[in-house]
Amino acid sequence: MDATPVTVGIACYSEARWNLLIETIASVQAQEYPHRIVVAVDHNPALFERLIKHYGDEITVLENQYQRGASGSRNTIGLAATTRLVAFLDDDTYAEAGWLAALVDALDAPGAERVVGAGGRILPVWHRSEPRWFPREFGWVIGATLPAAGPDPYPIRNVWAASMIVRREIFTAVGGFRADFGKVGEVSEPEDTELCLRMARTAPGAHWLHVPAAVIRHHVPAERSSVGFFLRRCWLEGRGKAGLATLTRNRSDRAEALSEESSYLRRVLPAGMRAYLRQGDAAGLAKAGMVLVGVAITGLGFTLGLVRSR
Repeated sequence: MDATPVTVGIACYSEARWNLLIETIASVQAQEYPHRIVVAVDHNPALFERLIKHYGDEITVLENQYQRGASGSRNTIGLAATTRLVAFLDDDTYAEAGWLAALVDALDAPGAERVVGAGGRILPVWHRSEPRWFPREFGWVIGATLPAAGPDPYPIRNVWAASMIVRREIFTAVGGFRADFGKVGEVSEPEDTELCLRMARTAPGAHWLHVPAAVIRHHVPAERSSVGFFLRRCWLEGRGKAGLATLTRNRSDRAEALSEESSYLRRVLPAGMRAYLRQGDAAGLAKAGMVLVGVAITGLGFTLGLVRSR
């Protein structure tokens, strides 16, 4: 096994994100915990050559060896890694100091033998000011996590591949991310949730952790600040979760696959609605209204997705 404890993998696909990718890589290079950086380029020879020329031997640059999309790029990294741990970071994010150490510590803590992986907080970096109508309970629309209840790691059904660390042996044992399920073009399927579910089924008591101290920042371009983008992402999320539900073979597995969504609908959204209505101002009413609209659009996408899968 590689003496370096962790590989940090970054999947990328477009030269349009060059400056963001450079920022992502720099944020990993600044991490104090020992690591090696591997960047996988998704079927873009020009970007691959540009990275090789720019970095030389500073980092490892690979071409996606599998199907087009983030899943294939991450599998190129994870299935070829020789370190005991593999972390993933998106190419439009940057890690804050201590991000990697916090994730590794969660897996190396006493009693963490059954922790198969972990993820951290993802905070938005709005390129345009945060819309007054945007409900933070819908942070997933722009790739942001909900606020943590406290500073300590806690069990969670799944984390997001934008900020994820896995035990390599378990990741490779399950075959990595599914080749036929993920985000490509206009298709938005939760490949990270599906991976988390499979890895958590590898042994009794196996589970994931959310680590609030492991913080990254995710860029939110101006075009993602619109109501139109919000509605489109809700629709795609519903369709994607329908796809996840159809992958399960029995009722108990399907309930597990959608357990977080059930809790979200029963507790998180009602609490947010009450808080917004108590504000008593236009912004609060707008946010409460968008909660209702978001739930309706997501639910419609989910329902139609299930119908079309039959």
